[in-house]
Amino acid sequence: MRAGMQGKIVLLYSLLILFAMQLSGVYLVRSLENYYLRNYAAGQLAQGELLGNFIRRYLLEEEQQDEFISSLIAEFSAGMSGTETMVLDRYGRLLSGPDQRSISFLGGRVIQDDILLALAGNRVEDIRVDPDTGMRYYFLALPVKSNASTVVGVVYMKGSLEHIYLMLREIKLILITGWGVVLAIAIVIGFLLTRTITIPIREVTSRAAAMAGGDFSQRIEVRSGDEIGELGQMFNFLTERLSDTLKEISSEKNKIEAILNYMSDGVVAFNREGRAIHLNPAARAILEFTGSRAELGLPAEILFEKIFLPEEISELFQEGDPRTKEINVGKTQEKIFQVHFAPFKENGTLQGILVVFHDVTKERAFSLMQQEFVANVSHELRTPLTSIKNYIETLLNGAQEDAAIRVRFLQVVEKETERMVKLVKDLLVLSQIDYQETEWVKEEADMAFLIYEIMDQVDLECQAKDIVLHARLPSDPLPVLLDKDKIRQVMLNLLDNALKFTPSGGEIVVSACKNDSSVCVSVKDTGIGIPPEDIERVFERFYRVDKTRSRQLGGTGLGLAIAKQIVEAHGGTIFLNSKLDEGTEVTFCLPLHDRSEQ
Repeated sequence: MRAGMQGKIVLLYSLLILFAMQLSGVYLVRSLENYYLRNYAAGQLAQGELLGNFIRRYLLEEEQQDEFISSLIAEFSAGMSGTETMVLDRYGRLLSGPDQRSISFLGGRVIQDDILLALAGNRVEDIRVDPDTGMRYYFLALPVKSNASTVVGVVYMKGSLEHIYLMLREIKLILITGWGVVLAIAIVIGFLLTRTITIPIREVTSRAAAMAGGDFSQRIEVRSGDEIGELGQMFNFLTERLSDTLKEISSEKNKIEAILNYMSDGVVAFNREGRAIHLNPAARAILEFTGSRAELGLPAEILFEKIFLPEEISELFQEGDPRTKEINVGKTQEKIFQVHFAPFKENGTLQGILVVFHDVTKERAFSLMQQEFVANVSHELRTPLTSIKNYIETLLNGAQEDAAIRVRFLQVVEKETERMVKLVKDLLVLSQIDYQETEWVKEEADMAFLIYEIMDQVDLECQAKDIVLHARLPSDPLPVLLDKDKIRQVMLNLLDNALKFTPSGGEIVVSACKNDSSVCVSVKDTGIGIPPEDIERVFERFYRVDKTRSRQLGGTGLGLAIAKQIVEAHGGTIFLNSKLDEGTEVTFCLPLHDRSEQ
């Protein structure tokens, strides 16, 4: 068996050496072949271009000097043994050739693919094998062009490559001889080297058998620094590695404990007997457990007595099925938790229960806000719809015969319809902003110029209500990057609120200022004001200070909410100051646009 192993190693070793030599030899021969062929082709091309430069002016003449061209080719061919050179004119007629056979053909047209390509202006290079002799030849068809890049002739060259391939065959013979010598030496060395491998392997095998029996005190004498020596070192460090592994297990345990300790979710682990074996800090806070780790081991019935019924806990440990339950925790039941019960089993046997407390108080509050939002929308739509329905029924029951009543009722219907349209429009704007579906078209604008435009829109309404509208704006521009339509909507909402709640003879002042980072715009009125307890809620959706009056004036309770969303989408802020019976001031600030950043 040992001899077989040694033989396999030597055989594999020899095959690898043979393969490497074969691969390197093929690569070397291929590289030499390409090298010699490239050099030969470069030399032929240079000779061809030189010849073309010499004969160009003679080819441009109407009557070519065939004898001169032939003598010139003869001179070129004298220094290029094994190369046949022909010159053809622009029509493909042979003007000069290398031998008597070609001379007898002078003046005849040569029709050949590579010559036709050369006459078309293309250089053609090719290596071909003579099917009769098996000899390899290099062919070059080089177009001779005038200064206007017009082909006036072709230099056609045929050179033998046999001297190159003869040299390559000699190189191959040398390589094969060298391979045989190297392979013989490699086999001898291989047998000697394998002995240095098999002997340490026997020792490793015996030590491994002892370690398999549980004796981890085994040591191997390391005699070398190679892979066998490294294997011995691995055996020597095996005991230490086992110790390190135990330390790693302990480290992973500490990591898990750290994760559990800093989790926001409460985690409680119970063993198969239903006694607590771990509580993280979040679970301690939720369950109001103040005992130490040494006091763990409490039954689940005692630990959960304030939040679960005893039969629920007993059923959980008996069945061991995962489940989820929602509970209220705390002295005032203000916290809502989703409790997940996850059994952990081994081979189908229940080993314990993991209980996770997930705080869903904010989620439930958000859900409640959504419900309130739906209820408010339903109420706001139901009121005008009910009014419209009643007026239409009255008209259908005969009131339409009275023209005055019909007009008054239809005016009321129109007013209520406009109210619903405005409500739906405002809801659509809020929805688009919430779901980031709004297309913002932001551009640089002068806030002062925009304010004047908006004030012109409401000027007639102010005059009709006998309200004075003022503007206090700086003379310098107020550059802001904004969506004009959206900011116009904000301004119109603020001015509309000021008009609604400012009595006749009152005053509305629009002012603006600029600081280092922002442009602030204020709309101040002398209206009825807002009670202090309502100021913090005025930006909530559907919130009205005076619900009856707001509804009569056509308000939806969404104007300030929309303004807040638009301003914040621009990276700005909005706030409100108000005193009851004195007036209200709403201010929003937008980031100052710095042109130097562009």
